[in-house]
Amino acid sequence: MKNKIIYKYVGKVLITFSILMVLPIIVCLVYKENISYFLYPAIMCFLTGLLLSRIKVEKKYIYAKDGFIIVSLSWILISLFGSIPLSLSKSTDVVSSIFEAISALTTTGSTVFEDVESLAHSILFWRSYMHFIGGMGIITFVMAIVPLSKNDKSMHLLNAEMPGNNSEKIVASTKKMLLYLYCIYFGLTISEIILLGLGGVKFFDSLLISMSTTSTGGLTFMNNSLATLSSYSKLIVAIFMFLSGVNFNIYFLLIIKKFKNAFKSEEFKVYVVMAIISVFFVFINTYKLYNSFLSGALNSLFHTLSIMTSTGFSISNINVYPSSCRVLLLFLMLVSACGGSTCGGFKISRLILMFKTIKRDILKIIHPNSIHVIKVDNKSVSDEVINSNNTFLFLYATLIVIIMFIVSLNGFNFDVTLNSVFSTFANTGLCFNIYNYADFSSLSKIALSIGMLLGRLEIFPLIVLFSDLRK
Repeated sequence: MKNKIIYKYVGKVLITFSILMVLPIIVCLVYKENISYFLYPAIMCFLTGLLLSRIKVEKKYIYAKDGFIIVSLSWILISLFGSIPLSLSKSTDVVSSIFEAISALTTTGSTVFEDVESLAHSILFWRSYMHFIGGMGIITFVMAIVPLSKNDKSMHLLNAEMPGNNSEKIVASTKKMLLYLYCIYFGLTISEIILLGLGGVKFFDSLLISMSTTSTGGLTFMNNSLATLSSYSKLIVAIFMFLSGVNFNIYFLLIIKKFKNAFKSEEFKVYVVMAIISVFFVFINTYKLYNSFLSGALNSLFHTLSIMTSTGFSISNINVYPSSCRVLLLFLMLVSACGGSTCGGFKISRLILMFKTIKRDILKIIHPNSIHVIKVDNKSVSDEVINSNNTFLFLYATLIVIIMFIVSLNGFNFDVTLNSVFSTFANTGLCFNIYNYADFSSLSKIALSIGMLLGRLEIFPLIVLFSDLRK
């Protein structure tokens, strides 16, 4: 890491993260809990960030490689600092605390706690708050409020952190674009808080649920997830899970009344169709498991959207689902929703491009002399992007197999091993036959934690970081 500006920007991220710890300190004061859980980590994080940000740099330019390294280092460090409150509260051991923090920040929603209802209010808030911070990304938040490099290469940072293939500018200024996206993010969250409040959910509870929903995280304050909510509240959460799976650029286009541009997105159309077909399929195969038609419909809608958007909430036992539904939901878990949303998985946009590539290659075999140009949203896709997509999907599958092998050493059966790796790597959290990760070994927790980071940052940033460290 020869470019010292990397350390400078990591320092800015840590300073921002330490300031964000003020909110859980306020929660501690409100509920008369120990503020040292957050005060000490906040001071440590701030001082570390201050030291790094004061490093003098000659080159004030950020390149693609630097962007990957800044994002990777930042996420690793904030995960470590974010785990300290969990360790200080004596809620769990160090490795489990790191697992929980990474799960929260990557919006995975897997937990090591068997009884979350016994946790302090501040810790419950911290878990959902980390979801909210990680949903849009800590780097994007810093970019929205802190002046960036003079050569305006800040999009390298955004492309390294934001989910999806590539972040596309919707306004000329990156900073303005991010402010618009954050307005949408906060708007969705506040809207859900209000609607849940109208359904009788307490403010603190609705705040945690909403932060976990719009970030598509899934951690809750109840042992049974959201099973005790009213049907109205469950429906509200389901709607906002779906909305959070949409590319946020579409909302911006709707706000500025560019309706044609908003709805011409192939990815959005496929997302809607996949959601409708999947909900219907799950309903047809599971409605007899419930007391009423409406209960079956609500459960099918809720769980399908929960897994498809990588949120991970549940309102009943999904382990009773037949094999056909399990296979479908595991597929939806890996694919997830739209790029440019807060969801995990490898995104529908990549699935579309993969199928179009397969179609082109088959046509070339049938008609060797023909020329076929792959287009997405009526725009030609370069061979470089196609090759990058193929490489990503290959790495995605390969890394899942490697992590599955490591977790299999834990001695669990194949079903548990498969589900644990799929749900963490795809940043979903909810899976079959696993309620928490308390019984997993430290080795498995470390492997799954790395998988969560790989899934959230979409592999390449971490590979670039470790490749650079080897030099």
